Amino acid sequence: MLFSARDGSVPGASWAWKKVLRFGAVFLFVVGFAAVLWPSVEPVKLPLQTVSNNITVAPDVLCDLDYDKLESLDVVKVAQYTRREIVLDMTDEPLPYTQWLEQPFLEVPKGTEGAADGCSVPAPVSLRVPQPPKLADASHIDFGVATSVERLNESLDAFAHWAGYSRCRIFALIEPDQSENGKRDVLTKADSLGINLHITEVEDDYLNRYFALIPLLKENARETTRWGCIIDDDTFFLSMPRLVDALAKYDHTTSMYIGGLSESIPQIAAFGMIGFGGAGVFLSKPLLVEMTNVYDKCSAMDFTGDRRIAICVYRYTQTRLTVDHRLRQLDLMHDASGFFESGREPPLTVHHWKSWFHADMPKLAVVAELCGDSCLLRKWHFGDGWILTNGFSVIKYHADPDQDDIAMEQTWDPHNGANDESYLHELGPLRRKDEHKRSFQLQDAVHEENDRVTQWYVMRDERNGDQILELSWRKR
Repeated sequence: MLFSARDGSVPGASWAWKKVLRFGAVFLFVVGFAAVLWPSVEPVKLPLQTVSNNITVAPDVLCDLDYDKLESLDVVKVAQYTRREIVLDMTDEPLPYTQWLEQPFLEVPKGTEGAADGCSVPAPVSLRVPQPPKLADASHIDFGVATSVERLNESLDAFAHWAGYSRCRIFALIEPDQSENGKRDVLTKADSLGINLHITEVEDDYLNRYFALIPLLKENARETTRWGCIIDDDTFFLSMPRLVDALAKYDHTTSMYIGGLSESIPQIAAFGMIGFGGAGVFLSKPLLVEMTNVYDKCSAMDFTGDRRIAICVYRYTQTRLTVDHRLRQLDLMHDASGFFESGREPPLTVHHWKSWFHADMPKLAVVAELCGDSCLLRKWHFGDGWILTNGFSVIKYHADPDQDDIAMEQTWDPHNGANDESYLHELGPLRRKDEHKRSFQLQDAVHEENDRVTQWYVMRDERNGDQILELSWRKR
């Protein structure tokens, strides 16, 4: 019998293929069965440790932590913790507001071992600051504020920085206090902070109380009074000595109206060329007299607040606004970090720091207890690219500006139709926001009994955990 390869009738071929198919089926069945039943193996990840107060800590954070402090900082996950000691060298030499240093700040040089606790940068960093100014005598300045007893109480810690023990007076017009002890408690607290506070209760709305500060300041002026200043309860003066020096350059014996413009052109278009109230409006004693004489006419106008003051001055006196660009309304939305980190001479006043944007001014000013007002917002640019703006932030730009770049980073959002050019008249030159800037923001500061100041800066990261920088300041 002949066999043909064409018809597939080669001896043993059919049997061989069936054997191969049976073996393959068994192999796939075994592999599939093992894949289902065999325990899966994944890369081992070191878990975050929940240590205390429901706070989790990365395993490579080896230092001892104060978990109550972390909780007060609103930290729930710690990815990194760094401590650094700063030693202050006081000098009488003039210093720029921004100093460029070769030494690194947060990056430990290679070959240098860290401290035993695994988080401290080993060597203290020495920074030069001016000698603090002498305590100012501001007995010739009276301040007026229209507010409520609750907001006044909340404002006292901020007022204490500039008004405490300066001999200035603050006159507050509030609506009648409904609580039994509210007014008394506020006066007691003010006295403990060295604030010379006088409270008057008035049955009137806020805007009328605001303008009623004019005759109140005039009636309470002493022979030595030179200036009356109307403020908001969130107006913050960075330095009373600098304010006294600034006002000394103006002629208080003539009618003077001194204020700051808004940083935003649309705000000026809406409200006019006026001294914006949050920046502080300064009126010389002769002008207070003139305005009190026409108080009834001015109080009947439809204009309100700081605008009523301006229109009253313009309609009934020959005085015009003197703009002092150091008085800051700060009409900046959401993120004013570019303003505070600019390295320029600090302003006399800031405003909106707990409404339009957040910057805890009383906490910012705590370090002044050690080195005086003149070290606030001073800026040190370190060799590793990290920049310390004292009392505000520690940052590292993605694109580090040149040393001679004086432009301010435009970090805020536009408001009321503003564009880039809307801010140049007060804040220019400007540069674009660095979207990849790394930033530790000040969250707390404490003046301790051993004459040290400790600051806590936090870089927030909800997904990976927060990074905390603890700076301990002392004098040499």
